[in-house]
Amino acid sequence: MQELIEIGLKKVLPGILINQIAFYSLYKILKNNECIVDVAYTVSHLVAGSIYAYHFGLSSFENKFKLGLLALWTVRLAGFLFYYRIMRGFRDPRYEVIFEKYKKETLKRDIVVFGQYIFQGFIVFVTSSSLYFLFKNQLNPIQLTILGTSIFWIYFEGLADHQLQQFKDKKNKPPNSICQDGLWKKSRHPNLFFDLMTWTTIAIASIKSRHDCLALISPLILYYVMAGLTVPITEKLMKKKRGDKFLEYCSKTNKFLPI
Repeated sequence: MQELIEIGLKKVLPGILINQIAFYSLYKILKNNECIVDVAYTVSHLVAGSIYAYHFGLSSFENKFKLGLLALWTVRLAGFLFYYRIMRGFRDPRYEVIFEKYKKETLKRDIVVFGQYIFQGFIVFVTSSSLYFLFKNQLNPIQLTILGTSIFWIYFEGLADHQLQQFKDKKNKPPNSICQDGLWKKSRHPNLFFDLMTWTTIAIASIKSRHDCLALISPLILYYVMAGLTVPITEKLMKKKRGDKFLEYCSKTNKFLPI
């Protein structure tokens, strides 16, 4: 525990915050597109994982494999977000609502957004803590097999994102229609569910002793952020925009579990 705190405070947290500040600068360069913060969140996890990996050594194939899985998750998600959100100039209505009251007060808006980036950095510091245990421990074959299943969760998260994007890109959709294609027919947030499964798998695979159960803090905090912040904001906007159609969709579709 002491080692985790020492490495985290001296190396990982500063690395994450530097990355967050760098992405805030990119946010200003790209004319205040708030979606940049989602890319920053993803890349900051890779920054944290890379620091842990180099601290414990990358000479073994096992640690290279672990870092490769983390890089796969990062490149897939960050690449998707950067292309479909940033390159296409998409404006996320969730952020528009949050920052609406600062629309005419540029300085206050910039301060609030900067605070969001820094706060997110501290959240990433906690949600990435399972990576400390992942790179510290030498995993047995069963643990490596469990870890390897994260590839499937990454794939299904990508599939959910792809299905939603295809729906958004459809022309001549009925007004206020709701995506119910593929995984979205079974879950209102399948992408979040599979992302949570990825980090839960990482945490479980990393446990070798009772002290390592602290790795579970990562997916627990991630679930709390999803269930207490991301989902309520998203669904509030959906209810406002789509009304009874969305309420009907909610009545027959699970929030997370795609069954």
